[in-house]
Amino acid sequence: MSRLTDDSEPDGKASELRAKLKLLPAAPGVYLHKDRQGKVLYVGKAKRLNARVRSYFQDSDERDPKTTALVKKIADFDYIATDSETDALVLENQLIKEYRPHYNVRLKDDKQYPYLRISLGEAYPRITVVRKLEPDGARYFGPYTEVRAMRETLKFAAGFFRVRTCSLDLPDAAVDRPCLDYQIGRCTAPCVDLVDQGAYNDQVRQLVAFLEGRDRSVVVELNVQMEQLAADLQFEDAADLRDRVRQLETTTTYGRSVTGLDSDADVCGLVRDGEEACGVVLRVRGGRILTTHHFLMRDRWEEELEAFQAQLLREYYPRAGDIPPLVLLGHSMEDLATWTDWLERLRGGAVKIHVPQRGRKREVVEMAHKNAAFKLGERQLRETLHGGRSVDPGDVALQEALGLHKVPETIECFDISNFQGKETVASLVFFKGGEPHKSRYRRFRIRTVEGPDDFASMEEVLDRYYGKLAEKDERPADLVVVDGGIGQLGRARSVLARHGFADTDLIGLAKREETIVRENGEVKLSRKSPALKLLQRVRDEAHRFAITYHRLLRDQRTTASELDLIPGIGRVKKLSLLHHFGSVKAIRAAAPEAFSEVRGINRHDVANILSFFVDRRERDSDG
Repeated sequence: MSRLTDDSEPDGKASELRAKLKLLPAAPGVYLHKDRQGKVLYVGKAKRLNARVRSYFQDSDERDPKTTALVKKIADFDYIATDSETDALVLENQLIKEYRPHYNVRLKDDKQYPYLRISLGEAYPRITVVRKLEPDGARYFGPYTEVRAMRETLKFAAGFFRVRTCSLDLPDAAVDRPCLDYQIGRCTAPCVDLVDQGAYNDQVRQLVAFLEGRDRSVVVELNVQMEQLAADLQFEDAADLRDRVRQLETTTTYGRSVTGLDSDADVCGLVRDGEEACGVVLRVRGGRILTTHHFLMRDRWEEELEAFQAQLLREYYPRAGDIPPLVLLGHSMEDLATWTDWLERLRGGAVKIHVPQRGRKREVVEMAHKNAAFKLGERQLRETLHGGRSVDPGDVALQEALGLHKVPETIECFDISNFQGKETVASLVFFKGGEPHKSRYRRFRIRTVEGPDDFASMEEVLDRYYGKLAEKDERPADLVVVDGGIGQLGRARSVLARHGFADTDLIGLAKREETIVRENGEVKLSRKSPALKLLQRVRDEAHRFAITYHRLLRDQRTTASELDLIPGIGRVKKLSLLHHFGSVKAIRAAAPEAFSEVRGINRHDVANILSFFVDRRERDSDG
């Protein structure tokens, strides 16, 4: 029996659907199935709309469970005819992203991944991190699904090639002196004309070549420059360039060479386990794996591998910074010519899609499959063991090494900092799933303790923090860490018990020999242990946060002056005045016209400054 002749559909609606089916064109296009409320259930493409859409309304014993469930909910459909199958593919991608239909394969983590952007349209290009591709003439590299790897790449590449990362609009923006990046050798300071435009653009060109994977040509070019410097008797510059070339050669050797694939290619691997799948794209450039991107996907109806692979291509390539001439897939697909045409449109050049069955290329695809299996297994292990919580492997290692009550998904760490017994402060950092959550960071000024008493200071801070948690009926983190030994640990345990948190796991981490202190004894872990590395990261972050706060208070104290009393002069303007004149005495003696050269100071500020010092002199003379 036809879907449109059973009793579940009202006669009027059934007649309307039959009429729409008769009007379907025999042309390529996209169709959208909808429920009774008009919500889009599924978006698909077809070579011939009339045949494909009608098939959903005809009885069949060969339907898979997903299609069977979908058909029961279809109350209406729309369609859009296109000029070609490739146009239908492009439109299908757009509509899936717009409607996020329940019956299409979807990403588990649908978010904007970062890119490295090089603003080639500027006179002095810069490298920055962005989250969106724009048709602005810039060069984009990414998307980076591993943000930490992207940050490491940015840190090395920008520093090695000395390309700016600032936001100055050069050459229009004017500054008096170069910033810290120039001082530490990470920028050649085009902002103050310490490098000409031609030389700077050579640096940018080499940076682009490095990110493209053409680092061997960069090494050759730098060696030629080094030999020229030596020939010109500029031995110091030649030695500096020699050291940088060695650094670059060391860095690029980490990229794994791919035997039998010496060209630029993307290798796509895919594994599926039930309703979940993971797709991996290995970016091979110049015969070496440059970066790896992975995408976790889900389809509750356990869709065929081809659908997951299609979704991998849809997700990755519209936001890929560059597309190579060769794409290797692990599984064959329908309409391969359509997918090829789509990729060629995105690339602006020829693309070959190949599904190798044997040989070296097949071995590379199997490598991508193994990477995908590892990523999927890693995610599933976390969700299975920890009820879907995001848990870092270091968390699991901590529980095993220290015998904690449970895997510490969340960790709180406290640190005390003072300078020569003054300005004692404390910090609290919060980690979840092995990563810092800075919205949960806290900092404290010690109120009741006189002098450098770290034990009493720690007790005060813990009492204030856990007292508030108890008032709000909230719980501490799974693991509380204090920076110190058994003395700090004893104070911390008494505070936790006082506020009803006696069962909370608590440890101390002493800097001396990195000893972990527990109430039942000390524990020493291997320096290679992921548990110790995680604790060190947490402790060092707490120490950094405390030191930063301490320095802020110290700077505020040392920069406090009579300038604070002038109306309209805040901290930024005060520092600008001191930076320009050097002292309050020089500001007091300055002529009115001298203030026009101070950045951020307007005519109203000048009037307030002059009026303040005039009044101050008059009061002093009256006294």
